[in-house]
Amino acid sequence: MSEVRTPQDFIQELVARIEARRTFGRHPLWLELADGKLSRGQLKLFAVQFFLQVREFPRAVSAMHANCPFPEVRIELAESIFEEETGRISGCNLPHPEVFIRFGEAVGLSRADMVDGKPLPATRALIDWFELSSKQRSFIEAAAAMNLAAEGQVPGAFGPMARRLQENYGLSREAVEFWDLHETADAEHSQVGDNIVVRHATDVATQARVRDALQHSLDAWWHFFDGIQAAF
Repeated sequence: MSEVRTPQDFIQELVARIEARRTFGRHPLWLELADGKLSRGQLKLFAVQFFLQVREFPRAVSAMHANCPFPEVRIELAESIFEEETGRISGCNLPHPEVFIRFGEAVGLSRADMVDGKPLPATRALIDWFELSSKQRSFIEAAAAMNLAAEGQVPGAFGPMARRLQENYGLSREAVEFWDLHETADAEHSQVGDNIVVRHATDVATQARVRDALQHSLDAWWHFFDGIQAAF
């Protein structure tokens, strides 16, 4: 595309790209998880790998905050970091990785199983992309990769997943709190990303970089799930 898109057209294009490559809600592994088709061993493997990226996500948000040139956006990112690391805005009062550990323990893992877990190659690639996109790419590209492509997939997917996990695996409401928590929190975070992209990706070159970062992120998430499925 060699012509600049209007802000409205551009964000609609990005949303369409997200929908076309949505891991949360469309990947075969996600559907199997939702339908209760994973064995307990497979569920444990999934939980370990998912935890490893959950643990690294707050650091990527922190890097985005450090690299953000827009004061008003830094405030919103600071709130996001505070919530990720403390849970005090949502009221869960735990770092988000700790909330996920509760899910892992509910499916039979120990804390050590998760904390000392070894990433599969696709998990490592996703985590490496967090670091690359948030530290080596421009801030606007990081916003596309993290706020839009990652958090933008969550709303409408994690809440229903929480209910399916309860129904199909016999988990308590407390055990699936991580999924419910992000249904709300990531809707707010991804809206921040929408605003950043709309306001600042206003030329052909920047829009091209945003497309590239968004697509790379979407592909990394899809391959992350591919990697877990292949390990089964």
